Amino acid sequence: MRMLFIVLLLLPLSASAEVITVDFVRVLNGNLEEAVYFYENNWKKFRIAAVNKGIINSYDLLVKSAQNGQTDILLITAFDSPEQYERREENFSTVMRVAGEGGPTLLNSKPPSEFREVIDRGVYASH
Repeated sequence: MRMLFIVLLLLPLSASAEVITVDFVRVLNGNLEEAVYFYENNWKKFRIAAVNKGIINSYDLLVKSAQNGQTDILLITAFDSPEQYERREENFSTVMRVAGEGGPTLLNSKPPSEFREVIDRGVYASH
């Protein structure tokens, strides 16, 4: 609960009905390097393309510096409006088709299921 409060404090406030999604990711088996590499070279790449196309407003990838606790990485995506959020699957499929050619980029031969697990997801609206 404390982590969620801290995350909400870090999110930008606006007058519009911005919608923000947060994925809480646990790094498995001490594979932080693999997980960060995966998100930097896949998730972040798609978010950069989405910002450039106006599909999302912003994004942030936060990595926990402490070794204790459940959540090691937070993936935050901000949409300008509820309507933009509702079109996310359709819009991201276009971005992923172009930016994701060749499949995910990995640090080594470990598949993502060996180094990360999304343990929770949340959708938040600014007021």
